[in-house]
Amino acid sequence: MSVKYSLALMSTKPGVENAPKKYYAKAQADGEVTMDEMADDIAYATSLTDGDALNVLRALIKQINKNLANGKIVRLENLGSFQMQICSNGAETEKKFTSSNITRGHIQFRPGKSVKATTRAGEGGLTFQRVPKKGEAPLNPGGSGGGSGEGGLEEDPLG
Repeated sequence: MSVKYSLALMSTKPGVENAPKKYYAKAQADGEVTMDEMADDIAYATSLTDGDALNVLRALIKQINKNLANGKIVRLENLGSFQMQICSNGAETEKKFTSSNITRGHIQFRPGKSVKATTRAGEGGLTFQRVPKKGEAPLNPGGSGGGSGEGGLEEDPLG
């Protein structure tokens, strides 16, 4: 299995007019998997029924939401941790800052060791396959179109 990517021409200095441009790799999703499908796979790999697995996943989501709303960091072993973060408008002084300056919350996910290991390229890790952008003709129509190209080894200006 490979992570599919396409190329995008982007500025090397976003926001700077007439900055040089280079091609950077952009990951392309290869479909999606639903919670029902994962429950089926979990049931197949364990002694749970698919309904039991689905109920466990739903209960896990409720527990994550409840604990995040209570300001807790939710650590799920090798999967990773979830933590609530907030965004706010600044105030000129500490005294002028009120909770109304807070505009929204968002959830930060930090992958655990086994999930993080999935992101490493190389032996036993990720491989990459270049694919066309949506609406473009297939690449290399007669060839494999695959490989473990080195797209993305150069630093991405967007992080």
